[in-house]
Amino acid sequence: MALDSPPKRRHEQLDCTSVSEHSDLGPVSLVGAGPGDPELLTLRALRRLEVADVVLHDNLISEEVLRLVPQDAEMVNVGKRCGDVKDRGLQQQEIHDLMLAHSRRGRRVVRLKCGDPFVFGRGGEELEFLVKHQVPFEVVPGITSALGVSASIQVPLTHRSFDTNHVHFCTGQSQARTLPDLNWSELAKSAMKQTAVFYMGLKSLDKICSTLREHGAPDDTPMALVESGTTPQEETLFSTLSSMPEDVKKQKFGRGGPALIFLGPTAAFPAHLRQLSGRPLKRARGKDWCEKQSVSDAEA
Repeated sequence: MALDSPPKRRHEQLDCTSVSEHSDLGPVSLVGAGPGDPELLTLRALRRLEVADVVLHDNLISEEVLRLVPQDAEMVNVGKRCGDVKDRGLQQQEIHDLMLAHSRRGRRVVRLKCGDPFVFGRGGEELEFLVKHQVPFEVVPGITSALGVSASIQVPLTHRSFDTNHVHFCTGQSQARTLPDLNWSELAKSAMKQTAVFYMGLKSLDKICSTLREHGAPDDTPMALVESGTTPQEETLFSTLSSMPEDVKKQKFGRGGPALIFLGPTAAFPAHLRQLSGRPLKRARGKDWCEKQSVSDAEA
């Protein structure tokens, strides 16, 4: 059953200099929300949300996770959608100022970030700012999207039989909204020997594929494109390096959710599993464990 959208809550404008610096500073917790499924939150992340006075959250945090925020907590969307030039969102300095302003009012602040705060999450920049202003802080790690989504779509990041023994995490676009300054030659050379995971790469997909091919990556290198991974809205497209851009256009892939690109031999692993099974894969879901528990309780 579809969930209603979480309630929108307005926040007051705060002046970072309006409260004395000698006041007790409230703690700020940089919390990783994981890839979207609320059951993949850590226990510490959940506990911080339960006692938060204010939650400053990224735009792409799933609605299911946002529903865990107490109704009496102030909730502020400080993010913007990657690659959307029309969505300005808050700039990084504005986010810093909000964290400091709420802390100076003695509030417990959760800075809720997609995935893990230290994996393409600007967590390091925010931590530098908090330390500079002597704000008490902590970092609560989250399951980074590459790990959560790979499990959800059955794409192992390493596999001995697929000669894949290392992983490369990279971002699909730079701050200038162009391809990042990566070692594309090495990525192409290792395309069939590693799993490369591109974060925030959907808008740059055509350029990523053409650049890798120009540097010698095989056209038949398996690829997987995933949007809104681990959530009920998860959408996956399996293809190859040469075919993926056209397949995306044919299927009109992309509804605005967070997207990941997997490149390498194990991106074809789900097809391998289907061959082993000889039939569609049967995945255990959360309700399967609940039902089994109920049977055990009844037998007891």
